[in-house]
Amino acid sequence: MYLLAIPCLLMLVYFGIMYLYWGRGCLRLYEQNRSGADLTEYQPPAIVLLPLRGNDPFLIHCLEGLLNQEYPEYSVKIIVDHVEDPVFQFVNQYLEQHSHPHCQVSVLESRSENCGLKNQSLLQGLSDLSEDVEVVAWLDADVVPHRTWLRDLVQPLQNEQVGVASGIRWYAPREANVGTLVRYIWNSAAVIQMLAMEIVWGGSVAVSGRVFRNPRLAEAWSKMMWEDTYLNTLAGQLDQKVVFVPAVTMVNEESTSLKSCFQFMTRQLMNARFYHSRWLFICGLGLFSAVAELTLIAQLGLFLNQGNLPWVGMILGVIAFTSGSVGYVVYRLDLQIRRLIAKRGVNVERLPLTAVFVLIPTLLVYCAALLAARRTERIRWRGVIYNAAAPFQIQIVHYEPYQPAKKSVEQTEQTNSSII
Repeated sequence: MYLLAIPCLLMLVYFGIMYLYWGRGCLRLYEQNRSGADLTEYQPPAIVLLPLRGNDPFLIHCLEGLLNQEYPEYSVKIIVDHVEDPVFQFVNQYLEQHSHPHCQVSVLESRSENCGLKNQSLLQGLSDLSEDVEVVAWLDADVVPHRTWLRDLVQPLQNEQVGVASGIRWYAPREANVGTLVRYIWNSAAVIQMLAMEIVWGGSVAVSGRVFRNPRLAEAWSKMMWEDTYLNTLAGQLDQKVVFVPAVTMVNEESTSLKSCFQFMTRQLMNARFYHSRWLFICGLGLFSAVAELTLIAQLGLFLNQGNLPWVGMILGVIAFTSGSVGYVVYRLDLQIRRLIAKRGVNVERLPLTAVFVLIPTLLVYCAALLAARRTERIRWRGVIYNAAAPFQIQIVHYEPYQPAKKSVEQTEQTNSSII
């Protein structure tokens, strides 16, 4: 029992130290943003791409923000993957009432069976760009861009050594059910890793012509499930840097169920497994630290039963140090983000203290999602089923136009398939 406890204690101490180190760097980024240490104003001709499948709850706010950017010369391309998707009619009706001189809505013209639908929409948006476009940005439909979103996002690209600029997602849900709290806790910890390892978030990205005009981008996207994480690798190949933009921290207020949370976590981890060069480190650190903490919690009862108070104290101390380290960094980061979004006129309520009671469920769900990400080959998202045998071996095995209620897709699933 002691031989098992010692490596678990050491693992948690290492994990806590790593998060304090990463957190220091993250907080420094936000403090520099608050100090106003911005680059000179840079507003090159830009185009923004918005791929759509289905009507997200916050889409109307996304469109409102996107079409009212404080940016002198930009156009918008909205690509819907099928004309029968209800969102196609919704967007056109919205634009009839809120016209924009440079907004174009189109349907995905040709559908490939070998990559994700978002990739296909982005590739279509890139296919006929004019020569004067210097920056391409894109966002997800659940992102609500503030009026300076595009201006903030493109600033780092004036540096010729920077090819990719990315924002980050921060959850601040209005409701506090178990699934929502688990996602909040996991995402808060994941954001710190993403910033430390420069993992691009596909919800708000801008790339320079040095990247989007390079044929390697289209070649890779045409074979891939997701578009964002690979940008780190591509930037490195092109001697370009990836820069995180604190001002483009996008708050998401959606709630979710525990099942949807698990599926979301699995997709994110599978993305990292396929396309991030440090996946083994990410997986190992997450899995071993989670297993170590759960193991020590289980051993705590055994040591208490034996009356071994020194070991009880040691375990409680290490768990307190690790949890406190992560909690301290997340708390400080949350404060910085709340100050940032308050400047946009947005105020979000803090989650209740009862969130601490879902720490153990979060560890359990995270371990399950890691294992699922390691073994899963089938992915389901909004009625589309993909077979993802390898990072560049993607196949759509079931497609139909998006409809709010999906029963036919469920019937196509095999009972022994692992579908996320």
